[in-house]
Amino acid sequence: MKTARLSTLLVGLLLAGPATAQIASYECTKAVTAAEHAICTSPSLGRKDVIAATYYDLLLHLKPAVPGMAYREFDDHLRDEQRQFLVTRNACGANNSCLEQSYDDRIAALRKIVDRNAAVVFDRPVGP
Repeated sequence: MKTARLSTLLVGLLLAGPATAQIASYECTKAVTAAEHAICTSPSLGRKDVIAATYYDLLLHLKPAVPGMAYREFDDHLRDEQRQFLVTRNACGANNSCLEQSYDDRIAALRKIVDRNAAVVFDRPVGP
């Protein structure tokens, strides 16, 4: 799937960024919840947090893949899904395996949306 490779490349480029390592998509010194503290202490969770945040940010800059859907409607839907993800993620507390699964599910969902929307933006068919 060409769009899957494209989205993987885009995320890879965004993650390459500066030479200093980013532990999470937010400042760990401002972590409040048990989940945020757990993410900041786990390289695997921190990496997944950055990937999910990168996909989310990328989607906020792509046009909707659904014909007739307004940008605002797409953004509102995306933001609602993100808020629900954060509720689900935070319900894990400091349980790393729960957090890993929560991030795996969110990244898979975001990647699907990126693939669909990138196909529209770059005029590429979706599918194998």
